[in-house]
Amino acid sequence: MAADQNAKTLVAGFCVRVGQEVVPLFQWFDPIGRIAVDSDRCPFWNPQAADAQLLGLVQPHPQELPDLIGQWAQQRPLRVCGGGTTSQSAADGHWTLDLQRHCAAIEWRCSDQTVWVGAGSRMGAVLDALLPYGRTIAAGLSGFPGLGYVLTGGMGPLSRRFGLAVDQLLEIQGVWGNGRAFALSRQEHHDTAEWRGLCGAAPFLAVVQGVRLATQSLRPLWIEQFVSPPQDLPALMAHAERSDPQTSVQWHWGGGDAVHGLRVREGAFAGGQPIAGLHALPPLTSPPPTQPRIHAEVVGLLGPAAAERWAYVMPAVQQLMQQRPHPGCSLACQQLGAATSKIPIEATSFVHRDAVWKPWITAAWVAGDTTGRSRSLAWLEQLWAALEPACPGVHLAQLHDHLSFHQKELTQAFGSWLPGLRALKAQVDPDGTLPTL
Repeated sequence: MAADQNAKTLVAGFCVRVGQEVVPLFQWFDPIGRIAVDSDRCPFWNPQAADAQLLGLVQPHPQELPDLIGQWAQQRPLRVCGGGTTSQSAADGHWTLDLQRHCAAIEWRCSDQTVWVGAGSRMGAVLDALLPYGRTIAAGLSGFPGLGYVLTGGMGPLSRRFGLAVDQLLEIQGVWGNGRAFALSRQEHHDTAEWRGLCGAAPFLAVVQGVRLATQSLRPLWIEQFVSPPQDLPALMAHAERSDPQTSVQWHWGGGDAVHGLRVREGAFAGGQPIAGLHALPPLTSPPPTQPRIHAEVVGLLGPAAAERWAYVMPAVQQLMQQRPHPGCSLACQQLGAATSKIPIEATSFVHRDAVWKPWITAAWVAGDTTGRSRSLAWLEQLWAALEPACPGVHLAQLHDHLSFHQKELTQAFGSWLPGLRALKAQVDPDGTLPTL
């Protein structure tokens, strides 16, 4: 194997980052021979992951993955970094498998207008690669997430029209937690537990190397940014629930009396301005300050079309938003429904097909402030409890197996399918190399 010229290569054992140095660890442990490790670039976009004191970082080539995973004998679970946006793409005292260096290929196939997306690719790069062909995918509000965005559901401004990103999956290739390689297609395997499990719960079962996705025609979008008082949210959401599938609404509430929103439509409307597709979506919020360094955890919820329930929970939500323990704590929400509801519940691990709203709660604190961390996570759970009457489901887009509410979110994310998922995990990842279910 020819090592990347910009990487350091060790013939024996894995490596651990110590400052800017990469040194060998466990010289006796060498299941795949040579592993390229990049010591010059941090692969983690998430500040909490970037600050983790990980045991080691491995960047194998795709052909090395089966042996690496199948013979894994180090700390479990093995963390996986695709886009590096989740807090658990790296963790204290764990190893991280980084897919960005050698699994980031993006390949357009003209014959059927599909795109192959490597697991180390970020969604913004996929949008950019498709732009010359006049195509796009059902991406979200940010271009930073990696393939985990697709594999855990994937929703954005085009979801009401085209469905979830996970619904666009045509092929999935990777390695189960037991080291067995697989290549599945929706055409041949759509009715299997393996396909269903990978479509929404892949991080618990396998390391996915890449997927083939259906694409959509790139069309101009019309957008309108607005500011609303919090008490008007239920009425605003009721109006959005009655809108046609070409329109979607997203909003962000960072405290105070101003909710910042974005209305997106595939056609002109009064007050809207044209943009050139998802590439040009403006941010709902300003970039976070670089100092002091902020850590955060995010929990996504799911709820049906029930604006009246939002009216019921709004007093408690407003009170909690006024009690935010840190300015970075926030509540945001995006709309789905229409096309996302047309897929049978049994088709994927995204079981909340009645969901029309996905609110997500961000708990933030200054890095290293353990008291602030505890206060912000407690606030997150209080806000979650206040929203449960309106949003009883969970969208498990980020892993929280290090937090006390992990089992609760598993139950609320997968519902009656959870026992089936656990049975599948017992078959494909019996040693628990990947995060626990």
